[in-house]
Amino acid sequence: MVENLSHTFGSDPERDAWLTNFYTENHLAYEAFPDMVASPEQLNFMVHMDKEQFYYPCSDELFDAITDKRADTVLTSAYINIWSRLERLVHNVIEDEYRQRYLLSLLSIKYQHETASRVLLPSRLEKRLLGIFRTISEIPRPLASVFEQENQRVDEFLHLPMFKAALNSKSGLDLSENTSLEDIDLNIHLLRLRRLLILSSVKEIWQNDRLPDFDTLQKVMNEPIQSEGWSWLCQWLRPVLLDRKRPYLLWISGRSGEIIFDLAIIRLLIKMGIKVILTVKQSFYYKRISFEDLLEDPVLEKLLSGAEFIGEPKISKNSLLRRMHNSRLLVISDGTGEQFNPLLTSVTFARAFKEADLVISRCPSSRECINNKFLFTRDILSIARESSGRISLYRKARHPAAIRFSEGSLRTKADKLISDVKNEKDKGKTIMFYSAIVGSIPGQLAVAKKILNAFVEYLRSTLHDVIIINPGEHFEEGMDADDIMYMWERFQRSGMIDIWRFQTVADIEKAFEFLDEKVPPGWTGKDSTYSTGCTKEMVIAMDMQKINPEMQIIGPSWEKFLRRKEYGVGKLYDRALADD
Repeated sequence: MVENLSHTFGSDPERDAWLTNFYTENHLAYEAFPDMVASPEQLNFMVHMDKEQFYYPCSDELFDAITDKRADTVLTSAYINIWSRLERLVHNVIEDEYRQRYLLSLLSIKYQHETASRVLLPSRLEKRLLGIFRTISEIPRPLASVFEQENQRVDEFLHLPMFKAALNSKSGLDLSENTSLEDIDLNIHLLRLRRLLILSSVKEIWQNDRLPDFDTLQKVMNEPIQSEGWSWLCQWLRPVLLDRKRPYLLWISGRSGEIIFDLAIIRLLIKMGIKVILTVKQSFYYKRISFEDLLEDPVLEKLLSGAEFIGEPKISKNSLLRRMHNSRLLVISDGTGEQFNPLLTSVTFARAFKEADLVISRCPSSRECINNKFLFTRDILSIARESSGRISLYRKARHPAAIRFSEGSLRTKADKLISDVKNEKDKGKTIMFYSAIVGSIPGQLAVAKKILNAFVEYLRSTLHDVIIINPGEHFEEGMDADDIMYMWERFQRSGMIDIWRFQTVADIEKAFEFLDEKVPPGWTGKDSTYSTGCTKEMVIAMDMQKINPEMQIIGPSWEKFLRRKEYGVGKLYDRALADD
C-alpha cells in the first residue's frame, strides 16, 4: 500500500485542497452533487468505510499518483485508450461523413479540455465523452445490431444437440463407491456450472460463425478451473444444496454474447435454490448490456420473460424484499453508464447489494475498483476472461467487521418480541407502543435516546399493568433506518398493540424536566411529527386501527405528520432535514 494513502484531512492544507479539487472535478463529492453522488450512509451499504474519510473508484496507485500530481504517464496512456475506443465507435456507428467529422471534432475539443488538468479519472472522462456521443448521435443503442447478432449466436449454440450432449456428459464426474446421492447431486451441478463458466470465456462462440467439433468442445468444457475463487465458490454453494439454504445473489452482468451464458448460469443457480438479482447498465457503455437492451433485444426478451423488472431508481427495502420473495429472478440497473462505481450507483442497486449474500461481477474493467485498499460489506467474486483465454475467479472477502442484519435475523427479532408481548397480553396486560424521535435530528441520537428513556420510565412508574415498548431499547449497533423500520413494521402489524402513543412537545419538555435540564433550542417545539419514522408509523397505526378499531392512538393529529415523506438513504431522518 502506498504510504500517502493514509492522509487525514486537517493535517496538510495544500493536500486537502487538492483532494477536494479531485472529488469536485470528478463529480464525486456528495456535498457538491447530492443528487448524483451516494451519501455516506448509502456508500456504507456497499463499502465498509470504518475510519476511512473518503472512497475512490480506482486503483490505489492511480489515486495516489493523481493526488501527488505525478500521474502524467499513466493518465496519458489511459486517456489515449479511451479516445481510440471512442473514435472507433464513431466511425463504426455514424455513416454520414459530415456528422462523423462534426462529432469527432466536438469530442476532441471536450477531450482536450477535460484532460488538461490531469486530475480526471479515466472512467469519468469516458462517461462524459460517451454522454456527448449519445446526445449528439441520438442513437439510443449504438451497437444494437452487433449485440443482437452475438446474443443470437450464443442462444443458437446452447440449443445445439452437440452442446447439450457435452454439457450433460458424465465425463469428468468424480465418483466413488462411498459417494452419497447428495454429493452426486452437488457434483453434477458444480460440473455443469464449471462447464458453462469456461464456455462463457470462449468469445469465438459469439464472434465467429465457425464452431468447434464435439471432441474439441468436450475437451474445452472439461478443463479444470485453476483459480482459488472457484474452490471458494464450490464451498459457498455446498450448503445451498446440502443444507437447503436459500441465499440472495447479486449478479453484475457483463457483455453481449457473454450475457446469454450468464443467464444460463443464473438458471442453474436458481434451480439450486438461489434467488438472483441481475444487474445491467442504465445506459449505453460499449459492449456492456444496458436496461434498454433487455427490453429491445428479442433473444434477451425471450430469456427473461419470467423475470420481474424493477425500473425505479429508489426502491425501498420493504418493497425490494417483497419482490425478492415473490420472484426467483429480479432485474435492475446499477443506475450508471460506466464501470462499477459505488459512489454513483442508484439507491436500488445499493439496497440490492446490501441485501445480497454474495456479489458476482462479470466486468473485467471493474477489477481496478474492486482490487484496491477498500473492503466491501459483502464478499465479491469477480469472474473474467484472462488474456490467455482462461476463466479467472478472484474473490475479495468482505470486511471482517461488516455487520449484516439479514432479513431472517430481523424477522426473528420481531417475532421474538411479538411472542413475548403476546404472553403479557395473555396475562391481562395492556400493550403500549411509544413512537418517538430517535435519530430524526442529525447529531442528536444520544440526546434522543436519553429523553426517550427518561419519559418511558416515567410512564412505566405511573401506568399499572401496561407494558410499554420503547424502540430505543431494541436498537443494535450497525442497524440503519432500513433495518429498523423493517423489523418494527413486522411487529406493528402483528395486532399486539392496544395503545399507540406518539411523542408530543409536552412529553419532550417533561423528559428534560426529569433530567433536570432546560430544553435546548434544537429540541424546542419538537414532537413526533418531526420524525420521518414516526410519520411512517402513523400510517401503519391508522391502517391497524381500521382492522382493530379498539386500538387507541394518542398524540399529534395526522395532518401535522404530512411534511415528512421518506428517509434519506440509510439515515434515520428525512433527507430534506440534512440539507437545512
